[in-house]
Amino acid sequence: MQWQGAELKTTTSKMGIVNLEFANTPAELQALLLRWDTAVVTMNIWLDFLFIISYVLFLSIAAAFCALKWPEKSKPQQMGLFLARAAFAAGILDIAENLLMLQSIAGNYTEASLHLTYYCAAIKFFLIGLIILYLMISLPNAISKNK
Repeated sequence: MQWQGAELKTTTSKMGIVNLEFANTPAELQALLLRWDTAVVTMNIWLDFLFIISYVLFLSIAAAFCALKWPEKSKPQQMGLFLARAAFAAGILDIAENLLMLQSIAGNYTEASLHLTYYCAAIKFFLIGLIILYLMISLPNAISKNK
């Protein structure tokens, strides 16, 4: 994704496609689209649909694996099992965000749809961050239980 979307990183869009995910005003959207090749943006978004499948499965399986290494019915186990399901919520939000971005670059957007794209991205990244934090905390426990 980084290689294919490399030209989306400019001096005004240092985060590439992430800048589009968080462009919540028409002015921000237009500023990005003026500098980008829409074919590259579109391809980047379509490729992301494949990436969604892989990261959702990885995060869900990893969280469930770590959860099962904690004592039965403990808070860490319950949190891990919850986060294993939350990975799918992040994926659904990512799909919604991608569909909204495809509409935005096609010129079919409103301020409300740009705000919705922004919130889908923000909540998705929050959930992914929470899962990664859980994995970092749980991994030493999971590794010690496998010995």
